[in-house]
Amino acid sequence: MLVPSTRLLWITALVLVPLFTVLGMLHVPSSLLAGLAALVGVLAALDAPSASARLSGVTVELTDTIRVSKGRSFEIEGTLMSPAEGVRVLEIGLPFPRELKANEPVLKVALPTAGQRSEVSWTVVAAERGLFHVRSAFVGCASRFSLWEGRREVPCQCEVRVYPDLNRERHVLAPLFLRRGALGMHQVRQLGKGREFEQLRAYLPGDSYEDIFWKGTAKRRFPVTRMYQVERTQEVYVVVDVSRRSARPIEPKVGAGNAVEAGAETQCERFIQAALILALAAEQQGDRFGLIIFSDQTHLLLPAGSGRAHYNACRDALYTQQPRVVSPDYEDLFISVGNRLRHRSLIIVLTDLGEPWLAESFGEAVKQAARKHVILAHMLGSREFQPLFSRHDDARDEDELYQKLAGHLIWHDLQDTARALKQTGVHLTASMEENLVGDVVSEYLKVKKRQLL
Repeated sequence: MLVPSTRLLWITALVLVPLFTVLGMLHVPSSLLAGLAALVGVLAALDAPSASARLSGVTVELTDTIRVSKGRSFEIEGTLMSPAEGVRVLEIGLPFPRELKANEPVLKVALPTAGQRSEVSWTVVAAERGLFHVRSAFVGCASRFSLWEGRREVPCQCEVRVYPDLNRERHVLAPLFLRRGALGMHQVRQLGKGREFEQLRAYLPGDSYEDIFWKGTAKRRFPVTRMYQVERTQEVYVVVDVSRRSARPIEPKVGAGNAVEAGAETQCERFIQAALILALAAEQQGDRFGLIIFSDQTHLLLPAGSGRAHYNACRDALYTQQPRVVSPDYEDLFISVGNRLRHRSLIIVLTDLGEPWLAESFGEAVKQAARKHVILAHMLGSREFQPLFSRHDDARDEDELYQKLAGHLIWHDLQDTARALKQTGVHLTASMEENLVGDVVSEYLKVKKRQLL
């Protein structure tokens, strides 16, 4: 592709147009003017092919894969090489997706000599989470006499993986990284009977009759008791809802000085952050972590595992998820749970039960799974979902009064939903946006402490 250069436009505007205007006013023969115009056009046309020829062998190589967290700046480094002689300056630009904000999308690169490589880099800010590709670069250079600018698209490949930003959750991660096992400053044995068989021993006065191993007693001809220990490794699954309700915007957190702190944009963003933090917490506690992603169907069920490779697999499965414009299908979710999860597990469902018919559907679908597994449901609350007279501030006008009444009705429905789920053995909790991750981890640790698994 060829475009006129700035030099050619200035020459045309300041030299050629005035010259032909003056010659026309002097009544120069038109044949002479046409010949002069043709000569100028031929000279300009002879310079045009050199611009395309200089770009014929240009190659661009970019970093294959870049991993970065949302909101962070990073460098995209590349190598530019031009085999053409006489080329000293090239322009190169990348077609960045709108989610990647570059300070200077187009760079001017000085080439030392023909055939040598020149290093280039772009400073980019990852504004959104997801997987992004840069599959081409656009290069340009001036012709031999700088009358034209040649432009060409050069194929290249760069994959940018923008992961959720966990920087806000450092206050949750820090204590988990400093200790393993039981909570506290010192390692202590966790009390309780547990469910995992440890050994057999002779019966002692005070042992429960239900722990007597009757077959062993008959064989040895003296009472034998089973000994149990607290389970060392348990399976924890996080269920992330990516249906239409997860696309609901969340409220920004108001900090000191009435300043509003920018948070995640949707509930889905916070659900993904909570799932990744809980994966790290389960790893520190010695448990196995699994992942389930669903909306109108179960999109992914990643069996429980441990280790860095398993965490990376969970992270790679989560960071590209976006809310879908569909309603959640809880029946399909718990059918998949019943078919795939053979061992008793802790299942933490991150969803939104703000609509009564969704809460009713969830309550009907979860009954069968709640008989085998420990199920916790957690949702994002709102400061508007409160009892009508729980705060001292009065409604200033009629619209605000109706808004508070609507929040009271939603709060009342959620209380009914929590009571109905409690009868089936499911514990429903709600958290503000800034407390979601900490509350989810706290509920997980409470289950371990109470040995509900």
